[in-house]
Amino acid sequence: MKNRSIPFGYCYQNGILAAHPQESQTVRAVFTAYLSGEPLSKIAAHLTAKLVEYLPGHSQWDKARVKRLLDNVKYTGEGDFPQLITEKQFQMAHQKKESANTNRQPVDEDVKLFKGLAHCHHCGGTLVRRMDSRMAHPVTWKCPQCGYFLPLPDEEFKQRVFQLQQRLVDKPLLAEKEEETIPVASMEARRLTNVIFRKLDSGDFSEDELVNLALQCAAKNYEAISSARCPLLIGHCLRKRFLKYT
Repeated sequence: MKNRSIPFGYCYQNGILAAHPQESQTVRAVFTAYLSGEPLSKIAAHLTAKLVEYLPGHSQWDKARVKRLLDNVKYTGEGDFPQLITEKQFQMAHQKKESANTNRQPVDEDVKLFKGLAHCHHCGGTLVRRMDSRMAHPVTWKCPQCGYFLPLPDEEFKQRVFQLQQRLVDKPLLAEKEEETIPVASMEARRLTNVIFRKLDSGDFSEDELVNLALQCAAKNYEAISSARCPLLIGHCLRKRFLKYT
């Protein structure tokens, strides 16, 4: 897209910078509408509907483009630019924008600590804090993965975290993750298992021979799961397998 060499609202006449007849009226209308209370989105929609071109062939306005007009101090007559609005109008628009920004709720510093740590109880995805001052509940936590969202002000969020901490203090076992079943990965243990089953099927075995094979199998299983995090689980697995073969 071609860029303008001069701001919207101006043109050159005989090599001299001048106010564009139509565009300058649009600039004044934008400031008037904004100072009268019109939101940026509505002003943008109005300009788009009227097919006001900000570049030849381009008339799709949005809030950001309208805001750039309101932020352009050249319209007050700065430098060599003809004056399109008064200094007072520009300052009033600037103060109005600043006031709108201060009405937004900043992220609480304590809540920032939990970025990436809050998870959706539906799908387990990471919840993201969203802020929209136009809504009845400005602060919500949304799961991008499944779409679940929860209106939750920062103070209530911190209160819930505090309550969870109290539960963990009272019942520390709630924080323990349930251990997963550890599969037997040793090929030798599988071979020994097959040997035991073949002997049981044939009926040609002695008790001492089966016990010895079962112990060998248990030893191989121990090697396969020796890196497990919980020693009690290792013992449980070995006892379970030993009793199966004896």
